Amino acid sequence: VGAMPFLLPLLFQLGFGLSPLQSGLMTFASAIGALMVKGFAKRIVMRFRFRTVLAANAVIAAAFIAACGLFSPAMPFAIIVGVLFVGGFFRSLEFTCINALAFADVEANRLSRATTLSAVWQQLSISTGVALGAFVVEFTLRHRGHATINAQDFPPAFAVVGLLSALSVLIFMRLPKDAGSQLGGPPSPPAERR
Repeated sequence: VGAMPFLLPLLFQLGFGLSPLQSGLMTFASAIGALMVKGFAKRIVMRFRFRTVLAANAVIAAAFIAACGLFSPAMPFAIIVGVLFVGGFFRSLEFTCINALAFADVEANRLSRATTLSAVWQQLSISTGVALGAFVVEFTLRHRGHATINAQDFPPAFAVVGLLSALSVLIFMRLPKDAGSQLGGPPSPPAERR
């Protein structure tokens, strides 16, 4: 997921031939989508619970990452902006839920350490995503025998980053059904009597 802010501007500038300003304006749609989720995240989690939201949303967000590999210079910009907007919404929902859940069981006197550890972990995951995306673009470039990067070198990178993101569903499905309930989620259903 963290590779998106790196791969998209490269695709738009090197693959589509857009200026940095045009590229920035295109990717801004993703940021708008990310901001929009802030008003809905709590209601979504209250309705479906953390485990369900994180697992289902991991697949949805990954699909939107992989969909960026279908972008081409011939595609209408309105479609690209729409995909980026909706994808930004779902990626931000994932980050919001992960961040909330990360501190759910942390005692007040350990919040400072937990915040530091969480920030380092996020930066590490973003760096890993960027490195992986760059590696796949470079590998594709060399495999195709190009001297310079073009739009056809990016789809495999988006596919690999999307697939890696989707694999997080395996982690989220291992969460307890009531994960994060202490944060004000819906009450757990009563245990069945035997």
